[in-house]
Amino acid sequence: MYPYLTPGYIVRSPTMEDIPAILALLRVFDTAEMGEADPLTPDTIIGDWEELDPTQDAWMVLASDGLLCGYATLMDYGAGRFYGDGYVHPDHNRRGIGKTLVEEMERRAAAIIAAEPDGTRRVLVNNVVAESAAARDLLETRGYELTRVYFRMRIDLEGTRPAPAWPEGISVRTCDGSLEDIQRAYETVEEGFRDSWAHIPRSFEEWQRHMVRESFDASLWFLAQEGDKVAGAALCRRRDDGSGWIEQLAVLRPWRKRGLGLALLRHAFTVFDQREIRRVGLGVDGQSLTGAQRLYERAGMRVTARIACYEKELRPGRDLMDEL
Repeated sequence: MYPYLTPGYIVRSPTMEDIPAILALLRVFDTAEMGEADPLTPDTIIGDWEELDPTQDAWMVLASDGLLCGYATLMDYGAGRFYGDGYVHPDHNRRGIGKTLVEEMERRAAAIIAAEPDGTRRVLVNNVVAESAAARDLLETRGYELTRVYFRMRIDLEGTRPAPAWPEGISVRTCDGSLEDIQRAYETVEEGFRDSWAHIPRSFEEWQRHMVRESFDASLWFLAQEGDKVAGAALCRRRDDGSGWIEQLAVLRPWRKRGLGLALLRHAFTVFDQREIRRVGLGVDGQSLTGAQRLYERAGMRVTARIACYEKELRPGRDLMDEL
């Protein structure tokens, strides 16, 4: 059933009892591939599973001693895009685990497509660490094409930093945590991200499930306003390892090129520093149409990892991304 998998390994779907082992695998993978591990929690995995069916859209590969050596998920994200996410234990490379997981993603995606009417284009997206030649070769030999590179960036807040310089007429406030204010934040980032490559609009309910989690702290969500109009937002959180993370930063078109993005960023740094949070990170499209990477570099951030985005067309047709 799994022609590429070294004998002795088994493949099965995950259960709630497997979450600690999944988190352990992700920590080992991240440390080996990027030098540090994301501070993930059980809620991270559970949140992912809310967007898919783990009995059909998630897979585990275990060694004969029970060690979890591979884990992957497939999410149907809308607009004709599937998103695959896979990890292999660094001590178990070259055993066919990665290839088996990719085949499972493609098999499941093909089954979903077969039950749909024809006409729309279907694409499977997989992200890998750009420096991993083996991962990139695996995808390229299966017909995937490199379409984008994303950066993870970080700043260490040491010493005196420049204060934010707000454009004339702009003030900043903290989100009050009410449903109405959370909705304002959602509308701001959704509108601001319309210029982002391959951005798929999400409903308020979908976005809220992702953003308003246990780690949600309204006092780390900042809204920039001109009068009663929200011009931009920086939505941040403190991660479980004590570092800061800027999840979403957006400036609406009428207020761009006035330094508002930089001011929001510096304001977030100031608040993090006041809370003795000295390390702050984010993720960004390396080819952002709004020049986000250059903004972050001007603010003193540096690239710490590169993520290569690969796509494979599973069925040609009308591309729903063109209609968003």
